[in-house]
Amino acid sequence: MKAWRVHDFGEPRDVLRLDDIDPPTPADLEGMGMNLGGWAPLQPGEEPFPDWAIMEVSVAGLALPDVTMARGTYPVPVPRPYVSGQEAVGTVVAASAVRQELVGKRVVAVTIQPWGSLAPVAVGTSTLYEVPAQLSDEEAAGFLIPAHTAYHVVHRRGRIQAGETVLVLGAAGGLGSAIVQLCVAAGATVLAVAGGPEKAAFTAALGAVPIDHQAGDFATAALEATGGRGVDVVVDPVQGTMGAQALELVVLDGRHVLCGHAGGLQAWDPHFYVHNRSLVGATFGGYPRAEMRRIREETRHALEPLLESGQFRPQVTRVIDFDQVPEALTDVAERRTMGRVVVRIR
Repeated sequence: MKAWRVHDFGEPRDVLRLDDIDPPTPADLEGMGMNLGGWAPLQPGEEPFPDWAIMEVSVAGLALPDVTMARGTYPVPVPRPYVSGQEAVGTVVAASAVRQELVGKRVVAVTIQPWGSLAPVAVGTSTLYEVPAQLSDEEAAGFLIPAHTAYHVVHRRGRIQAGETVLVLGAAGGLGSAIVQLCVAAGATVLAVAGGPEKAAFTAALGAVPIDHQAGDFATAALEATGGRGVDVVVDPVQGTMGAQALELVVLDGRHVLCGHAGGLQAWDPHFYVHNRSLVGATFGGYPRAEMRRIREETRHALEPLLESGQFRPQVTRVIDFDQVPEALTDVAERRTMGRVVVRIR
């Protein structure tokens, strides 16, 4: 089969190769374990990883981690070569004993390297379930990681409440747009920071007050929008210089929720101690897999009524063909996309 694989370190357009490789088989997986970097041969005393399914992929989602993995700046080292891609929708053709009920069903899954989603056959693990009936394949490919991460950020870790004012950085991205929708649905006033008039209009359509950081200093605009008060919560998938600026907007007893590092990891200063602010981390990476699966199941059930009511919808803004992956990932890397970009695999 043809698969987009990364062999070296660099920008996706430079290191992605369209390779001809064998699809994964049950025999490949039954003697494998899994760590944060992906599948690996079993170590002495290690048990085979029990929770997997092999799937024929119809569509896959693209996201910034596909870029940072290629660059080598992803927080977890990923051994080369590997098939790129973390999100897939398709039909299960084989599964471990604990996933046999999914064989033949349409599923959405998180895929783990080296058998990522940018191939006709991929391996889904742990976070793997039937596609909600309300979603098309394309919507489902833009739903799993953004929506589940956003719910964790907004509700489990951020504890955002009705009546609060929330500033969302990177608000036009796949994760950012999901965060904006969930904050609006929770009854918060959302200030959405994004770059350019098109992205500002995109966030406004989601129910936010748009702030175009290309049109002027976003911190000044946020203070004007709040009558000089500042915000109760900053939700920050960016960090870097922009995250440091946003910190100054947080009111006393407010919260700054870190849920990504698109602008680079930031060394945080003593503001939190001095000004009675809370620094909150929000990621699934620190949980054991069993707990992560429990959280994702809880989240899936919480999101279903929001899908049914129309208060949440995956923001898929672009659907591309398989041969366009390198160019599309370049657009993701250079912030030229909004919402989620989805790839037709079959």
